[in-house]
Amino acid sequence: MLRFRVFGRSAMLNPAFVLVHGSWHGPWCWAPLEEELRRRGAVTRTVALPSCDEDRARWAGLDGDARAVEEGAAAVDGPVVVVAHSYAGVVASAAAMPPNVRSIVFLGAFMPDRGRSLVSYLPEGEPPPPFARFDGPVSHFVAEAAPAHFYNTCAPEVAAAATARLRDQDIRAISAPVGEPSWRSVPSDYVVLTQDRVLPVPLQERFATQARRRHALDTDHSPFLCAPGRLADLLLRIAA
Repeated sequence: MLRFRVFGRSAMLNPAFVLVHGSWHGPWCWAPLEEELRRRGAVTRTVALPSCDEDRARWAGLDGDARAVEEGAAAVDGPVVVVAHSYAGVVASAAAMPPNVRSIVFLGAFMPDRGRSLVSYLPEGEPPPPFARFDGPVSHFVAEAAPAHFYNTCAPEVAAAATARLRDQDIRAISAPVGEPSWRSVPSDYVVLTQDRVLPVPLQERFATQARRRHALDTDHSPFLCAPGRLADLLLRIAA
């Protein structure tokens, strides 16, 4: 069953923001941003990706995640801006976006072209990054490394609380290639996170060349936690 949450006054602002979390996270990570967007009159919807569900019986690889985004966006009565963070950029690229999706915002996200997967962008022949461990069908996060990589400009208590909520992920989601990417037919914006220690900034800049517009935030990999107000302002400017 698709699970999502909706906040805001749907009749008052157009479009709605559909927020899609990255690897090991969940819809909980968007709460500070949702609060800031609601204060500004915006509507938000969060999508829970099955590949990060606590119940591994729900894991369905990249295809399952893409369906969740498609259904979440289609359920909105009106135009939508999909905001995809980190791994969710792969999901947004793989999804067959419904007609009401006006644009996609890649937020410090992978933006793979046809035939590419997330793991295809990792350095060949090198071990996984220090915050990740791959074990058979499971992609694990490394809790000890998470604060210094995911949340390096967050307050320590925010980083600790977020790390405690991280979950393992279906490895098929990050190893599956995308087909024809949605961003080739749906207008897209890319937000480079200049203090990111997860997705290297040069790779983000490379992805940004594929988008119609490039933006930047001077934050870590998790601006929805360390700078939700600034992120809300930027998203509203992009949507406008």
